[in-house]
Amino acid sequence: MSENTGSYRHFLGNPIAKPPCRMLNARMYGFFIKGTYSTITEFINNTLNSVPSENVYFKPLSEYCLLTFTDIENIASKVEPFSQYGWMQETDIIVWMPIAKVDKTSNKALHIYWYPAFITVNNINALVNGRETWGYNKYLCDYTMPSDYKHADNFALSLETFQPFNPNTKMDWHELLSIKRFSDGGSLFEEIIEVGQEVAELIHASVEDIHISAELIKQFISGIKNPQMDQILFKQFPDGFAHNAVYSAVVHSPSTVKDIHKIAMLKDEYEVNINKLDAFPFDDMFGIQIGKQTAMLPYYVCMDFDQDGAYELISSNS
Repeated sequence: MSENTGSYRHFLGNPIAKPPCRMLNARMYGFFIKGTYSTITEFINNTLNSVPSENVYFKPLSEYCLLTFTDIENIASKVEPFSQYGWMQETDIIVWMPIAKVDKTSNKALHIYWYPAFITVNNINALVNGRETWGYNKYLCDYTMPSDYKHADNFALSLETFQPFNPNTKMDWHELLSIKRFSDGGSLFEEIIEVGQEVAELIHASVEDIHISAELIKQFISGIKNPQMDQILFKQFPDGFAHNAVYSAVVHSPSTVKDIHKIAMLKDEYEVNINKLDAFPFDDMFGIQIGKQTAMLPYYVCMDFDQDGAYELISSNS
């Protein structure tokens, strides 16, 4: 554990609320998109593996990333007095990576996590609480997504940023990505298909150099049918010149599903288009090609879940 420097001050005007929090009617659309394994590995080395550990390191499990659009209808803290303040709507657009915690001596995978390596949200309260408490690397966004899963035709994400990087560029809104349905398969399968084997095959081909079984991966991927994500995050805070980190840690935060209202695979085919933004270069970050690709295994789920706080796995002060 890191050194305790005193109780956190919930002073008047400070928007930080205590977790865990409960999420009601979270409507998630998921799409697997292809990146580049070596580029993803470099991203993991620059984040999770930058926190020194004598015993373990973190390794991506696949060149495929999971891109999700999630509209959460109602979020509130479960802790008094914050639970009495009110509730908020939140939309998250996230690029997830499956990550293994690996023992340095045996080279055996000890645990598998989902890493929200890129995340944007639509309100400032979600951004502030997410960054400061959990360590989510959140950014504000504007977005388009379906209001009804039966008409899941168009998705889009725009960010207010500098494009291109240039001393004369004024910050403005720019589209980073869009997703469009390009064939009509009748909207949804009524029941979810068995996708564990297909996703396991996407992942397992990339991790033959560590001791990990296909069965472990399929158990991990079962989160698609029974959505639970044991999340891992890189949490850091800079000093006053953004030169040194005053805090740096790898943390994990469990999600516990309370109820599933609907879950199904999308029959249709979807085309993902990634635009080049200098501030968020998906090609350099994750090896996701600029331009168009077909999404794999698109799915939809509507659920209620609880998000726990963040527990330290490794700290620079350990």
